[in-house]
Amino acid sequence: MAGNGMIWVLRRGDGPVSVGPIDVLDMAGRYVGSYRTGATGIPAAFGPDGLVAFIEKDELGVETVVVKRVPLEVN
Repeated sequence: MAGNGMIWVLRRGDGPVSVGPIDVLDMAGRYVGSYRTGATGIPAAFGPDGLVAFIEKDELGVETVVVKRVPLEVN
């Protein structure tokens, strides 16, 4: 997925089916930084100025679009 000209890559965790951190690369493929495991998920859509949209399900399975702002800087 790409947002603000960046590529987000979900890395595999320690286990065979576990989720790890999200690495962020620039459009040339250079490493920019990572979001630690659990800090955020891969958004369903990217908007301007760090806005991202996630699709979340409640306990009854009803889907809701939640828009959040993620920091443009990564660790």
